[in-house]
Amino acid sequence: MGRDCKCDRHKDHYKLRNFPDNIRELLCLLAQDDDNRVTVVIDACEDCILENVEIVSVIGELAVFRCHDKFKFVKICCICEVIVDCETILDEVLDTHNCHR
Repeated sequence: MGRDCKCDRHKDHYKLRNFPDNIRELLCLLAQDDDNRVTVVIDACEDCILENVEIVSVIGELAVFRCHDKFKFVKICCICEVIVDCETILDEVLDTHNCHR
């Protein structure tokens, strides 16, 4: 986990620790808590679809969401964006940081 800075010099020193640098890691982080709701933008061929969902799990390259009373299974490569509440992501990143101390 951790995003690289564009600067090539001492790359390892510029990573943001515990912060996901791809959609899969972000979904895995958010799936650790119950009731983490996000909005995902799904690329559906000719159109993009916004879905307000609860993250259930990430299994390989498949994201499992709960939408009302149904489960939705989405290939992670089809997700363009994940929109998450500021407090939710900060809570998750700080909890992960505290666990690694």
